Amino acid sequence: MREKESKLSADKNNLISGRDLREKVSKTMTNRELYKAAINYFNGAEDVDVAELREGFETLIAKLDATNEKRKVAAAVKAAEKQAEKEPIRSALLAVMGDEEHPMTATMLIEAAGLDIKPASVPSLMRPLVEAGVVGKVDVKVPGKGTQRGYVALS
Repeated sequence: MREKESKLSADKNNLISGRDLREKVSKTMTNRELYKAAINYFNGAEDVDVAELREGFETLIAKLDATNEKRKVAAAVKAAEKQAEKEPIRSALLAVMGDEEHPMTATMLIEAAGLDIKPASVPSLMRPLVEAGVVGKVDVKVPGKGTQRGYVALS
């Protein structure tokens, strides 16, 4: 009986120290075991397998890298979808845009194109075209409203 209690006590101590009798059970290290082993290593425990610890952390880093790569791919796909949605709207706005003598405000562009978007979204739609030099920004005097941002097609 004493021997059985001693064995249970030894098993309990092994579990508490982060070692769960890996000699008997051949499996990969769980995160909990990895963290406990790291804590024990930094606390000066002699019985920590540094190679196994390093391997566990390298595995975690590989998992993080894979997760980050998936996020980047998903974000790129989502951005491409949004750009694809915006392209027909940009084309419609560009088709009705006036020349330098007849600049148009966001509201005028939306009405002329027959689109159902908010005027506040026009600057973000026009930004790539302005940066590419296809569209220019000018100030337009609107009676009763003052000066507003207008857009002109540059040829």
